[in-house]
Amino acid sequence: MQTNKNFFIPLKEPISLLDYAYLLQKYRKYSAPEQFQRPVAWKSEDRKLFFSSILMNRAEGTFVLVDIEQCLDRLEYAGQTSSDTYKFFKQYHNEGYKYFVLDGNNRLTFIISLLVDEYNIPEGRYEFITDELNGNISSFTVRKGKQKFSDLPERVQRVIRNRKAVMSVYSQITLEGMSEVFQNVNSGVPLNGQELRNAYASVWAEYVRSLSHEIAPLLGLIFNDHVCRLRGQEWIVDCLDMTLQGITTNQITNEVQFAGVSQNTKNKLYNSAFFAEDSGDEEFYFDKFVELMDFVIRMIHDEIIDKKVMKQKAKVQNLYWMMTTTNGIETYDDACAAMSKQEIAYADKNRVFGEEDKTFRQCCEGMSNENLEVRYEILSEILAEVVGKPANFSTLNQEFVDAG
Repeated sequence: MQTNKNFFIPLKEPISLLDYAYLLQKYRKYSAPEQFQRPVAWKSEDRKLFFSSILMNRAEGTFVLVDIEQCLDRLEYAGQTSSDTYKFFKQYHNEGYKYFVLDGNNRLTFIISLLVDEYNIPEGRYEFITDELNGNISSFTVRKGKQKFSDLPERVQRVIRNRKAVMSVYSQITLEGMSEVFQNVNSGVPLNGQELRNAYASVWAEYVRSLSHEIAPLLGLIFNDHVCRLRGQEWIVDCLDMTLQGITTNQITNEVQFAGVSQNTKNKLYNSAFFAEDSGDEEFYFDKFVELMDFVIRMIHDEIIDKKVMKQKAKVQNLYWMMTTTNGIETYDDACAAMSKQEIAYADKNRVFGEEDKTFRQCCEGMSNENLEVRYEILSEILAEVVGKPANFSTLNQEFVDAG
């Protein structure tokens, strides 16, 4: 029987070289779990460049995959059928997937789409290396209406099918191991903070992913492409961090404290304890995001705000904060009034704060301690006018900070 210690060690098969034709046959049924792989982000120009690199035999990079069936066998052998890893793998296996891809998702997706005639090759004249050893070069032309792989001359199809892919396949690995591998293979790639947090073995990562799917229509209004570089997810994390850690009340002195929001504080959030079970906090903050989406979409429909306002992300973020504080925004009418008053404050150039004489609008461009303090001051005034009660915090904010 395998020991638990050995079970946690990631194991992989020897590196192999596969023809593209065999890659299509063997690895077509794969999934790229969003916590371990960035979304497909290639634009038309990226695909064209990679197609050209295949033709000239310059496509580099190792494909890193996980063999789901082998991992399940090892998990069963190790008696780990009740583990989160086993349940995760089993779910994808039941859906018909045979592999996870940890690195190379854009490349693998493109190669398969090319070989199965899903990719429309741009018109034009192309050169390709016909002999990998001698470097002989030939050419062909892609014309309008004949832009699929199967439309290419047979000599070109044959060369592409015979191009080689470098495969690194794990046969034993846990969820934590997959997270580590993802971060390791991207250590030389400029991943942003949210892309790294998304791969954390943290309940917060799944919570934010679920939120990003649930409020996708709202994120679509705020960002031109909220999936690219996980911009939408990071905006959600900014909102949560501002509410849970950025602005809190000391329950002993009753003083409001400002911690700011940064990559470090967002990392701290992901590494902190999740909401207490049965506290209702998990549902509360989730539901407030959904309500925020409903309010904003209705405001646009009712012409209370213009779509252009959505590009000023901090305004929507501020509204979320006003909806999550005690004595905060609860109704659509109050939300409309709060947004209108925020517009007035945003446009006020005479009222300034701090040694740098920043306006409210300028303070909404950042999330430092000083900026959050100004935001708190203005938003509290707005809440007092709209709701008729001073802004306050339930004890859950301070309890969260203490637990974290």
